[in-house]
Amino acid sequence: MRKILLTTGLLIICMSLIAQEIAISVDAHPTVVAGQGFRMVYSVNSTDGRFQPPAFDRSFTVTGPQTSTSRNVQWINGEVSTVATTTLIYYVVASETGKFTVPAAQYITKKLTVASAPVVIEVVSDGSAAAGAAGASGPAGSAAGQAQSQTGQTASGGTEVSLRLIMSDNTVYVGQPVTVTLKLYTRINLSGINDLKYPDFKGFLREDIETPPLNALQQETIGGVVYGTGVLQKFMLFPQVPGEIKIDPVQITAMIQQRASGGDPFFNDPFFDSFFSNVTTVPRTVSSGPVTLNVKPLPSPQPSDFYGAVGSFAVSSSLNRTDIEVNDALTYTVTLKGSGNLSLAGAPVISFPQGIEKYDPKINIRSTGAGAGSKTYEYLLIPRNTGTFDIPPLSYTVFDLGQQKYITYRTEGYKINVTGSTGTGDAAASPAYIPGDDVKYLGQDVRFIRSEDPDFKTGSSPLVESVSYWLWFLFALLGAAAVLLVRREHIRRNADTTGVRNRRAATVARKRLVKANALLVAGKSELVHEELARALWGYLGDKLSLPMSDLTRENCYTDLRGKSVDEETVTELDRILTACEYSRYSRAGESESPAGLYKRTVDLIRKLENLLT
Repeated sequence: MRKILLTTGLLIICMSLIAQEIAISVDAHPTVVAGQGFRMVYSVNSTDGRFQPPAFDRSFTVTGPQTSTSRNVQWINGEVSTVATTTLIYYVVASETGKFTVPAAQYITKKLTVASAPVVIEVVSDGSAAAGAAGASGPAGSAAGQAQSQTGQTASGGTEVSLRLIMSDNTVYVGQPVTVTLKLYTRINLSGINDLKYPDFKGFLREDIETPPLNALQQETIGGVVYGTGVLQKFMLFPQVPGEIKIDPVQITAMIQQRASGGDPFFNDPFFDSFFSNVTTVPRTVSSGPVTLNVKPLPSPQPSDFYGAVGSFAVSSSLNRTDIEVNDALTYTVTLKGSGNLSLAGAPVISFPQGIEKYDPKINIRSTGAGAGSKTYEYLLIPRNTGTFDIPPLSYTVFDLGQQKYITYRTEGYKINVTGSTGTGDAAASPAYIPGDDVKYLGQDVRFIRSEDPDFKTGSSPLVESVSYWLWFLFALLGAAAVLLVRREHIRRNADTTGVRNRRAATVARKRLVKANALLVAGKSELVHEELARALWGYLGDKLSLPMSDLTRENCYTDLRGKSVDEETVTELDRILTACEYSRYSRAGESESPAGLYKRTVDLIRKLENLLT
């Protein structure tokens, strides 16, 4: 009897699943901020088909999907109802502003194909989002509308996670150091931060400041909203050109903790959610807003003894001794001390008297933090002649930021008394040492003619009169010409990067297929589909000469059709790529076997190689 009831129940469940009408719903916010991540959630009331994602705009950076499936059966008053759900979450970052339409996604089953409604998303700038958030109700809107930083950025932008570049000053001179703080704001739990990406800082020189690792966040209230904040990095920028210079956004990947509850409605109860829900970590790309820095040129004309030092400095000099023996060494030191662009300040030009040999200065920088410290130039001097020598006072000009004008510092001069002997005899009569004079040979440069009888021998005939010499010479000449031609052809072929990628496409794909076969033999079926997808994408990129930024399905299909590839082959390629992607997120047994998919991929690449050669 139990078996009959169980069989009847299963039949009822199957009939209810068949009768269930399949539909796709999509959830996405209609207005998002450029450079900040948002979610697009697709829900399908079925688990027996294959999801075909939409063709996102090229300006969108898409990660995912994060896929989950659930199947709930309820028996109420003798009636059985079944709810099967597939949820796919895409994490998107839009880099350009404007209105974008995300086309319909499709869900393909054996009997029918259904499509979702297209979604219109408006991407606005950070400033526009802040203005809109200021009029919104709730703490997030007030925080975005009221909390303005000294650089003109909102503290949080009304978002859950955001970044800010905080500048020590917005208007500076060329060469003036600017301290920049990269600060994180969050209202949700984070499990970590990865992939900190800086822009190229065109027009600046960058110098990192030692920053403690971010181990804990500090609470900070902005506009009545409590945020967890922390400093990710501090660094200094030295502008090199005048004008308004735009600093592009800094980007990070924040690992966000999200709570995913069970599929049974019983577990959606708020009381039980903390006990029966799962916490998942989701990557989200977060970018800071762009910052513009106004850089003023230094006043003209610049003094001749200005060596690029900008800041608040003092200049001094010292000499380790003034009485010295000839050919002994002494040290002349110039010290630049204060705060500013120490690392960019140049060495002074000093005219030492003739008779003193000078070596290039040894430079030593001691930093006390944030551009402050001292920079020393140590000159090694060696007197080559006796006498009294005068080292003139040093003139060094800096641009003082406090007074906003050039200030010239002058150090004291020194008198050096050199004693001792330079040698005896001919050496003593030699002229005084002058750096740069040519070295003359003073040894014995005349030798006597030999007086004994010479022993002459008759030699063989010259080598150039033999036939073998000329044959070997001709052979070497022809060999050199052949090597030259082969080398020139090799250079010409390698210069054609498109041709090189085209020729190596099959070889690289074959290596990846061998690796996929090894994984298949080892029983690692879950990794075979990923390796097959890499083999196909790598082959298409090399064979069609497409850069990684343009390597999409639509571009590949268009180029293949342009090369007279039949539609059946293009369709087979689309099916294999879809199967590889679907198998990564589907449960075991719901996708094609790895062995079958491997054979189809090998046959497809072999066929494409014949068609595209």
